Amino acid sequence: MQGHTKAESGTRVAKRLLNDAWLRAVQPPADGRLEVGDTHVPGLVFRLTKAGAASWVFRGRTRDGRSTRIKLGDYLPGKVDSGMSLGAAREAARDAAAALRTGGDPVEEKRQARADRIRRKAAAAEAAGETVYARIAEWRAAREADPSAPWSPRYAAEVGRVCDQAVIPILGAKLLRDTTRQDWTGLIQGWKRTVTTRRKRPAEKRKAGAPVKDGVGASAFLYRTVSAFLNFAEAQGWIDTPLLPRKGAGLIAPPPPARERVLTDAEIVAVWKAADRESPKLRAFVRLLILTAAREAEVADMEAGEIDLAAGRWRIPGARTKNGIGYTVPLSAQAVAEIRAVWPEDEPPADAKILGRVAGSGFKGFGKLKLRTDKAAKVAGWRWHDLRRTARTGMTRLGVPRDHAEAAINHVSGRTKLERTYDRHDYADEVIAALTLWQAHVAGLLGQSAAVVPFPTRAAPAAREVALARP
Repeated sequence: MQGHTKAESGTRVAKRLLNDAWLRAVQPPADGRLEVGDTHVPGLVFRLTKAGAASWVFRGRTRDGRSTRIKLGDYLPGKVDSGMSLGAAREAARDAAAALRTGGDPVEEKRQARADRIRRKAAAAEAAGETVYARIAEWRAAREADPSAPWSPRYAAEVGRVCDQAVIPILGAKLLRDTTRQDWTGLIQGWKRTVTTRRKRPAEKRKAGAPVKDGVGASAFLYRTVSAFLNFAEAQGWIDTPLLPRKGAGLIAPPPPARERVLTDAEIVAVWKAADRESPKLRAFVRLLILTAAREAEVADMEAGEIDLAAGRWRIPGARTKNGIGYTVPLSAQAVAEIRAVWPEDEPPADAKILGRVAGSGFKGFGKLKLRTDKAAKVAGWRWHDLRRTARTGMTRLGVPRDHAEAAINHVSGRTKLERTYDRHDYADEVIAALTLWQAHVAGLLGQSAAVVPFPTRAAPAAREVALARP
């Protein structure tokens, strides 16, 4: 045999001038697969498995540089002109090379044809409204419009994304009643492998500070989503039996361990100062996260109509919170200054998103900003959401009662169902007091005057005195 070339799979492909005599005499390999390229027609490869299955393929590159492998036909070794002959294979290889040069891609065309068949099959079955695709759409619409506990827009978007990416391409065309437990558990396990492969990059190619993701969180969220859908389907009578094992999440897709990262006072100052390198809107995003302990999306989509700069208040409506409960956050002098720096010259409409760089849209680009902040602050191992945990921990350290501190970050899960039923107190004043104290603490770390808007007299006297006494 003549020289060798490296196939896209990593195997070595021998080269020689193929002829019928050699094809009749060649024997299956003892192990693996034999691949021999034809020196007469570049790209034509003869393949023979240890089981004796032989075929012709063409290897080449598309006009955009992607490597592709096109199966041309089968060949039965030892029998001249059985299946696709050498001459026919060479002609087919020339045709494939010509198609690639003109921008064609037979592999992609076959893939697209298969996708079209799946879509047509799904459309036909969807007419009966019983495909996984149709039932998921019905479930999502019902949950988003649920008058008692509707999904928040952000959660609805997350569910839609994971369904569109992980569920619909695999099971969307199947009738829901025909799916099996193995279909759903295999879907979840396969998604974890897919996410891991997609996100796993060599350290030298990964941006500094970018976390390595192992697919655990993605598969756990998919499991919760699928479980909620199938429970709904069972309740609606769409399926007769549970299609996920009861309490199977721990074995199939256990959630990632709870995060514990809390920034130190010095790290808070470093992150605050790192924001000086950013434009006013990005700087405001970082500093308002620190001061208000609000969620990323709540700050990113802050609207002009929610802000009362004169009173130093930010009223976050329930439509924009994770639990659907609105609450009011105090704005210290530092917070007001950041907002004034980005406030439009002309009075904005109530629904104007003041941190968005594009009209009608809130702030985007959390990841890129985080990488720059890490580099400037020299603080590692934290996420934006950890600023909420930092504020919550800081409020406890400052003496804020537990239920007041939980209310300050809009948590209701810490209270029992019975407490939530009978205790209808909204904790509005306590939220103002707790966050005012936290904002005064941050101002003290920065060596600035708290200059907070005095909070209601119903707040704890001790907390009020501490807040107003800070330098």
